[in-house]
Amino acid sequence: MKQVIFLVMLITLSLQTSLQSKVDVVMAQMDKMALKNEFSKQLAGLIELKMLQSSYVEEVLKEIKGIRDQLLSDQTVEDQEFAQKIGQLNVEIEILEIQTEKLAKELQRLNQQIADLNEDISKLIGTQQSQEKQLSTLNSKEEDIRNQYKLEVENISQRTTKNIKSIDGLNEMIAKLQQAVFAEQSKTTVLSQQHTKQYIDQLANSLGPNHPITALVSVTTKFDVPTVTRIIQLLENIRNQRIEENAGANEYVAKVTQSYEVTLKEVTEVRERLSADYSRTLVTLKRRNEENALSTKSRNQIQKDLPIALDLLQQYRNEREIVQSNYNLRSAKRENEVRIITQAYTIVAQQVKV
Repeated sequence: MKQVIFLVMLITLSLQTSLQSKVDVVMAQMDKMALKNEFSKQLAGLIELKMLQSSYVEEVLKEIKGIRDQLLSDQTVEDQEFAQKIGQLNVEIEILEIQTEKLAKELQRLNQQIADLNEDISKLIGTQQSQEKQLSTLNSKEEDIRNQYKLEVENISQRTTKNIKSIDGLNEMIAKLQQAVFAEQSKTTVLSQQHTKQYIDQLANSLGPNHPITALVSVTTKFDVPTVTRIIQLLENIRNQRIEENAGANEYVAKVTQSYEVTLKEVTEVRERLSADYSRTLVTLKRRNEENALSTKSRNQIQKDLPIALDLLQQYRNEREIVQSNYNLRSAKRENEVRIITQAYTIVAQQVKV
């Protein structure tokens, strides 16, 4: 019985010695691995522990293979998640790139449109001021034409009235002088001096105190028949001139009126055309101001929206970069771990044949 127990103990000791020898060999080879890092150290510790706990190397290999399979499975899952995440980010980025590009182009268009509108508005304001000045000048000119016509007609009327009074006075004086000449013709004597002052006063009323004939009569001292006859002839000439002047007054007024109406019509037509142009200028200016207000409002909104969209675009790009960087780091780490596990598997598997 004692021999059996001793044999069992001997076999057990032999197995433990053989297992420890294999563990030592595995640990020595893993220590020499090129991909030595913290993970490889932890894996070596785990393999050592598992090999010491299990008398079968195959069980250890199975666990190593399970770890590697899990890593590969994790990588497959992360590949899928990464593809989905990066795809979503790419879609968002593409949409925002299209939107920001569209907003930038629209902002550029609006800036040009507003600049063109401001230029048009400036020109229209200049045109408006020029047309207002022209209309004011035309109105003043029309008023001047009306006043000038009115004044000229009044002057003609006053001259005509004055001529009528003068003609009446001259007729009366001529008649008196003719009577005096007739009464004194047989005597050829000087007219009575008592009528001299009366004649001069009548001449002054009819011809005016500064008229040459009035002056002539006032300095005449001898009123004989020849002298008075000569005065009568002069007065008749003046009377006839004023009769002719009054006779032509109506014709002159008609010509003045015709000229006035033609000129006034021309001014009116020019003013009407200019007023129509002025109205169109005001309508166009109002429309341009409204367009400018709408364009400015749209530009202000884009100037608010575009920075927000660009900031959001940059956030998505940053997030994509972070996702890509984290994925690359984890994938590289996992790939390295898989290589380490594969090498460890090979090292442990060699002990199965020993």
